[in-house]
Amino acid sequence: MAGSLLIGRLVDRVVRAAGTGRVAALVGVIMAVITGAEAVLPVLAPVPLLAGAALVLWGAAGWALQVPQQHRLPACKEERGTGALALNNPALYLGSAVGSALGGAALSAGLPGGVLPWAAAGVAALGVARHLRAVRGGSARGARTRCTSRA
Repeated sequence: MAGSLLIGRLVDRVVRAAGTGRVAALVGVIMAVITGAEAVLPVLAPVPLLAGAALVLWGAAGWALQVPQQHRLPACKEERGTGALALNNPALYLGSAVGSALGGAALSAGLPGGVLPWAAAGVAALGVARHLRAVRGGSARGARTRCTSRA
């Protein structure tokens, strides 16, 4: 809940201070925080207080990600901004469902639970890389999906 409550003000400050283009950087930072929290969780697991702090950070960053992401969508493919906004939340929920299903399948197959945070961090790192590539326009597809600097 803290991530959802605080991120709106932060996005407004970033836009006022540096323009809409910096919101993409904020999305990247939040994604990196999620990835880092997932990656350190297995290491911190023996210390419940530290593991709990990593989980709180992960949860806050996860919920904070939606606001700047939705802020950027109308500027991406401006003629399709409304459709992109309409599909954003279902895509997030689909990702959560698929991730949960894969985690459950991994546990059912006998994988130890301690492996799941590493796997989640790996998938999140791929998401960070894809985000950076799209923002920088590093590929033909990234160039087509890159957002303009307007809100």
